[in-house]
Amino acid sequence: MEGIPTPLLKEIGCLYNSKVLHDRRTKILNVYTNQLKTIKEAEHIYGISSVITEGYADSISEKVKEGVPVELIVPLHIAEELKQSPYAEKLEILKSYSNFQLRYKSEDLKMGLIVTNKCLALSLYKKSGIEYDVTTGLFSSDPKAIEWGERLFGYYKTHSEVKLHGNHAL
Repeated sequence: MEGIPTPLLKEIGCLYNSKVLHDRRTKILNVYTNQLKTIKEAEHIYGISSVITEGYADSISEKVKEGVPVELIVPLHIAEELKQSPYAEKLEILKSYSNFQLRYKSEDLKMGLIVTNKCLALSLYKKSGIEYDVTTGLFSSDPKAIEWGERLFGYYKTHSEVKLHGNHAL
């Protein structure tokens, strides 16, 4: 919860109509699968990620190529990882799309956030603050939750720097 600014923590009630999904023995990728589904169904995507997988990268790339507006914020260590294969090749292609923006923040981001026109997906770090919890995620299609997620994204957007925007690598 430490990654959520105080004003938005005070409005945490906006997430009341959310579902907490867990990975289970028979559904070990339940959270991840639902996050990818959220991306697939999106008409716009705002994301904050402190982790990266090829699955996320491929899903995001596909949406950008479809013309869906995508804005992402990552911590600097992920921005550096994106310079390596296989991500560098994907980013090179996305440079030519004006509907894609990648921003970075020099400090670590202790969350995963996907906000679309239809859904909010939020994942946090475990209590230790060291390990990202890939087994638990909060999901909501409630407009109040989506608006709350957009405000959270907006907060981090104003406190981040542009790395890649359309035809410009910065």
